[in-house]
Amino acid sequence: MASKFKQGDRVKWKVGKGETTGKVTQKVTESTRVEGKNITATKNKPCYLVENDNTGNVSAHRARSLSLVENEAQLKPKEEEIVADFTAAINMKASEIKQWLKTQESHSVGQKDPKGEIKGRKSGKKIIKILQKDRSDYKKKDFKHMKKVVGYVHRHLAQKPSGDIKETPWRYSLMNWGNDPIKSEVNGKINN
Repeated sequence: MASKFKQGDRVKWKVGKGETTGKVTQKVTESTRVEGKNITATKNKPCYLVENDNTGNVSAHRARSLSLVENEAQLKPKEEEIVADFTAAINMKASEIKQWLKTQESHSVGQKDPKGEIKGRKSGKKIIKILQKDRSDYKKKDFKHMKKVVGYVHRHLAQKPSGDIKETPWRYSLMNWGNDPIKSEVNGKINN
C-alpha cells in the first residue's frame, strides 16, 4: 500500500529517465482544477499537490508515484554548488540577454503564464538581475531561480533537434533562459 503524505513532506518521483524532487503543498480529496488541469480525487483516492524544486510548478500525483526523501541534504545542495551549476548553464552575459530579450525572436517562443507573459522571458529578466548582483547579495529566491534555470537548460539541451539549430524555436527558447547553444557548440560543450 502506498504511503500517505502530509503538507511539507519532501518527496521524489520519476520523470523521464530520471527523478525529481519537491514539497507536498496540499492533499486533495475531491475533484478540482489546478493550474488549468482537471484533477480527479476522492477521500479514498487522494491526490497530492507537489511543488517541483527545479521548476516551481505545481502538479498532482497519486501516493503510489511518490516516495519520501529521507536525506534532506539531497534537496539543499550547498549554495556554492547551485552557483557553480548556474554559472555552467548560463553562457550569455547579462548585457547579451538584455539585448536578446528585445528581439522579435525572443517574443516568438515559449509558454505563457496566466498573465500572458512568456515564462522564459520572465526568467531571462530574473537571470539578468542575478548576474548583476554580488554573490554576497544572493537571496533564497535567487538560489531557487538558479536551480530552476539549471533544470530547464539541462532538459532543453537534451531535446536538441537535428540539423541546423541557428534559427530554431529550440535555440530561441534556450536563449530566453540565458543559454545560447551555438556558443556551447563552438566551445565544445553542447550535450548531444
